[in-house]
Amino acid sequence: MNIIELFEELKIDKNNILLFSREDIIRTEKQINIEKRINTDIDLNVANNLILALKEYLDELYFIVSNRVLYNLFSKKNYSRNNFPAPQREYDPEKIQSFIYQFLNDDLVLFFDQHLSENKFDCISDIFTFKDYFPEDALFQLNKKLRGKIDFILVNLTEINSPSFSAIPYAEFRSFYVLLSYFSSIEMDDKIRSLVNIASERYNVNKSSNFYSACIISMQGYVAYDPDLTDILTSNREAVLSNSNDKNVSDSSSGLSGKTIFFIVLAIIKIVSLFAKCSNH
Repeated sequence: MNIIELFEELKIDKNNILLFSREDIIRTEKQINIEKRINTDIDLNVANNLILALKEYLDELYFIVSNRVLYNLFSKKNYSRNNFPAPQREYDPEKIQSFIYQFLNDDLVLFFDQHLSENKFDCISDIFTFKDYFPEDALFQLNKKLRGKIDFILVNLTEINSPSFSAIPYAEFRSFYVLLSYFSSIEMDDKIRSLVNIASERYNVNKSSNFYSACIISMQGYVAYDPDLTDILTSNREAVLSNSNDKNVSDSSSGLSGKTIFFIVLAIIKIVSLFAKCSNH
């Protein structure tokens, strides 16, 4: 249990806590202490932290409890927008980061871990509207684990024996690459570029591979640090979709199609261009 779950359990009026007087806070503190004695599931530290938040971090607490996405995240509920007051003013992201780090960081990291393990990347992206309010520690851990997941794809695909696609189903998920975009960097671009090279090579050998087709199409969801890589991802997706359309029109074609030749030439041109840029630095 965290302070927002306890806040929810005590049914404190989230709409009016900014108007709490000293007497209101004392009354709520007494309520918390009574509940703590009745309910043994309430952790002493959580109870004390909620009292501390009400006394010293009322603005930051209000930001969390008045925000549907963040309140549902930390309370583990699913309330509709109608249950929340309209935003009243702007808040300092650094103060919110500090508040979440002090009271809710473990729950945020756990949320990331649970959805990463289930490959539910869209659930993480859904809360990234508030990425600027998340502590750097939680984001660093998430970034590290995402890099680990793409490294696992690369290791799997470069195995001498046949790769196990079932071990890396998320390589076909556009939502995975969209989430990676929030952490685009030179290092992340290099990993994506390695995956592009592998997937393109394997696709050109076997255009009937649903895995590599889906992988190339989905990678277009990654917005790279290097705009040239973004262009490659977009062009590759268009080439695969065009090839797929050509195949649907006529399955009797043999040899290299015009789109395949375009795909290979485009890849060669881009790779040469990238090497040229590197040699100039």
